[in-house]
Amino acid sequence: MKDTGIASGARCTRLGFTLVELLVVIAIIGALVAITLPAVLSARESARRTECQHHLRQLGAATSIHIERQSALPIGCIGCKFVPPPPPSPLAPPAPPAAPAPQRFISWNVQLLPFLERGELWDAFDLTVPSYRPANKAVGANVIEVFLCNSTTAGSVRQTRGLWQGAAFTDFSGIYGVEGDGRTNTDLSAIHWLLDESLGVMLYEQSVAPREIVDGLSRTAMIAETILRRQIESEWINGHNLFAQEAETPISSTSGIGNDIGGPHKGGASLVFCDGHVEFVAESIAQRALLSLLTKAGGEL
Repeated sequence: MKDTGIASGARCTRLGFTLVELLVVIAIIGALVAITLPAVLSARESARRTECQHHLRQLGAATSIHIERQSALPIGCIGCKFVPPPPPSPLAPPAPPAAPAPQRFISWNVQLLPFLERGELWDAFDLTVPSYRPANKAVGANVIEVFLCNSTTAGSVRQTRGLWQGAAFTDFSGIYGVEGDGRTNTDLSAIHWLLDESLGVMLYEQSVAPREIVDGLSRTAMIAETILRRQIESEWINGHNLFAQEAETPISSTSGIGNDIGGPHKGGASLVFCDGHVEFVAESIAQRALLSLLTKAGGEL
């Protein structure tokens, strides 16, 4: 018999996995992914939230410089209120009817540009004409990172329709105050459509001085993340980038009548306060406590 070099009682060594072993390995890998993936996603969202708050702190610092230089916060919107022409004097000779003052819709964001190291955009912006004019929209087409939240994933970074088509968005809005039953000003000649005690600090046509914030700079919010993003009136040059929180609407809920505080971060949203600091305010905050943060002279404890 020919010698093959293999002992007659030896077995061939088995290579590879059986089907059962392969399924066990796949199950273990799947279990590890299921365990680690939420932690990875949570860590990524935590990093995005931290970056978002960093942007808001930059806005807080820029506003603090504005207060130091101008003795007041930025005007919420310059040229948003329609101003009719004055009536003709009965003693004056007849004259052609005067045109109404143009509505310019210039935002508080524009006024912060010099303090956000974007002086070249400030110099290029024309404050005498509306923000939707081509020259101003060219300025507004610049995507400014500090006006955006990294957790916002849906939608274009620029407006695709309307007067402000091509203008870049912001995910943060100025706080005009609190709206709801019993808060509307019935005086039609008044500048503001909210009662004084319901007003915040980002107002139409008026700047607010620190001394007017009697509830305290560190307890009064001026800028917030908003739940409705990347839509009309969310362009950073648009002076309508203001909102009043509906009194019965909690954080991360929608009132259906306008923008409200909220965003993509689980559990709450970040607010910038008048002293420049940023806080992540939880959805579980008592509604009365939330509203007290949004007015400058509400008299709340």
